[in-house]
Amino acid sequence: MATLKEVAKLAGVNISTASRALNDSPSISTATKARVRRAAEELGYRPNLSARALSGKGTGAIALVVSDIMSPVWNILAGGACDAASAASVPVLLYCAETDADYLDRVLPEMISTGAAGAVLGLHLSEEAQRKTEASGLPAVLAECFPMAGLPAVYSSRYDAAREAAAYLQQKGAKTVVLVTVPGFDMAYNKGCADALKDTGARLRVLTGPNTYQAGFALGYSLADELYGPTGIVAVCDGQALGVQHALQNRGVRVPQDCAILSLEDSVLATATYPGLTTMSKPLYRIGAKAAEKLLLKIKGQPVESECLRHTLTVRKSTL
Repeated sequence: MATLKEVAKLAGVNISTASRALNDSPSISTATKARVRRAAEELGYRPNLSARALSGKGTGAIALVVSDIMSPVWNILAGGACDAASAASVPVLLYCAETDADYLDRVLPEMISTGAAGAVLGLHLSEEAQRKTEASGLPAVLAECFPMAGLPAVYSSRYDAAREAAAYLQQKGAKTVVLVTVPGFDMAYNKGCADALKDTGARLRVLTGPNTYQAGFALGYSLADELYGPTGIVAVCDGQALGVQHALQNRGVRVPQDCAILSLEDSVLATATYPGLTTMSKPLYRIGAKAAEKLLLKIKGQPVESECLRHTLTVRKSTL
């Protein structure tokens, strides 16, 4: 069966233009619409959902977009969104997009062409991607992504979580707090930790690496030789936190006696280790559910506003 990408290539346009042409967008010229429709007919591009969308009936489904459905973090958010949609008897179309480019070039046009009624966007989108989504006319609500354009969002306060985490570790006796984060990640994490330690005498260090267990393990090995006195580690991701913890333990560093570790997520990984990870638990399930609920209201034409949810401290043995 032909794909929208193949139709776009044959018509000599990009996927977004092909999608808008098939949906009779007024922003596309009559000549381009005709060329795209000829290409679709020649290739036999006739998906059922697309046909319903073109007839104006829509699919009755909402789309859910996440960056990695296999992630033990994003699947919690996805579960909340799916449960809220199921409670309203609304089917869900699942998409994955790892980058802005993949989202804009493939996923957004595909959601439009399949006639999705709206979308819960559970991934980190740039301001440009948010603006283009809003301009597309597809009703959408961001989930665990800070709103930078006109789209409403349900998200957690990363600044507050980092500030409370660093303050907690400092109060537990850490003389140095190490923030383990991801290159290009939200600087609210850095600012939260810095503000918490201001005027306390405790020192802040920032280490960056990919959001993986392996990267955390490598950071932990390099960090093990540099620990002087009581130290606390704030990791923005559970995978990184576990990697750091296991590397330190392999090098003979005691957790939490020599180094306390705290994560800012709280997925199943936080309890799949010893000692269990203390976390500033991110309310991912509630974020997904509330985002879906707000989307359904938006589709009905009701006004919705952004909402920021707070983390909660869950103490386990990695900081006791």
